[in-house]
Amino acid sequence: MAIDNHFMQKKVLQAKQLIVAFCVSTNMPYVICDPVSFEDQVWIFSDEEGFREFAERFAAKKLILRGLTIQKNNYPAFFASLLPIGITEIVFTENGASAKIPLDQFVKKQDMSAVPVLRRPLENPTLQLTGIYLMQEVKRQVPNEEKDDLASLNEEFLINLARSRFLMPIELKSGPGTPEEKIRKGQVGFVNINTKNGDSFRPIFSDTFEFNKFKQKKNFQAVTLPFAGLKQAMPKDVKGYIMNPVGCSVVITTQLIDQVLKNFPEEVQKGAEETRKLLEAQTAAARAAVKAPVKAPVKAPVKAPVNAPLAGNHSKITKMPEKK
Repeated sequence: MAIDNHFMQKKVLQAKQLIVAFCVSTNMPYVICDPVSFEDQVWIFSDEEGFREFAERFAAKKLILRGLTIQKNNYPAFFASLLPIGITEIVFTENGASAKIPLDQFVKKQDMSAVPVLRRPLENPTLQLTGIYLMQEVKRQVPNEEKDDLASLNEEFLINLARSRFLMPIELKSGPGTPEEKIRKGQVGFVNINTKNGDSFRPIFSDTFEFNKFKQKKNFQAVTLPFAGLKQAMPKDVKGYIMNPVGCSVVITTQLIDQVLKNFPEEVQKGAEETRKLLEAQTAAARAAVKAPVKAPVKAPVKAPVNAPLAGNHSKITKMPEKK
């Protein structure tokens, strides 16, 4: 008997709260690939008992899950947060019975085709998804030979890493000049993450959503880098990068960068070419804005409004503790 997804969708949305299976080691929802449909799923529960039974199945595999309670007023934000990580299906469990519901019945992916390319947020769901699957296995406290498909998960992630572009946070120094001019002249400060043992890493982000999670109220800007540019942008006093430090927190060392550059040169080149075209378009747009003629104001009998000056402040470099 087919399940009425719309009926189950209504039950989910009418629930006062939901419990999400959250992976402690990745600080993200736990993701499962359905062995039959290959849909990428996140599991939610109507009560704590249902979640505990689910979590016990994974505790024996040394994978620790916790129940994250989502209140009803936060449902829209929660379902929207699943889009950037490539989730396609929700599994809702109530009274021991589970129902599979497509994510697009809760939230629709915004159509960006009419939005100019330069104004579109950076998205990278394939990299996010493969990174989550990899880190769920890597961080299990068992010998590597007991981990499922670790080699294939690692290779799939590295291929996506090679072809991707990233956002790196910077701080613009005070003084005259547009952000573009300051970046071009090097009038910027960089953000480092300092670990407990004294090592420094630079944060990078797979998409705009992850960048905003890290940025919060800080006055950080972001520059776009392809994978090929990571090594060039890394100074000698840092050990590498941490991708999505508020999320699955993947450490990218110099050795890993060299490995990807050597083993996946074609994918690296594809990512570099896409980023080059984007940066050229950004530069052309900035130059056109500067050269655009300023129209003389039209005289009118009414008093012209006063434009308030733009104000802003510059935050200090963020330091974050090492995640266990």
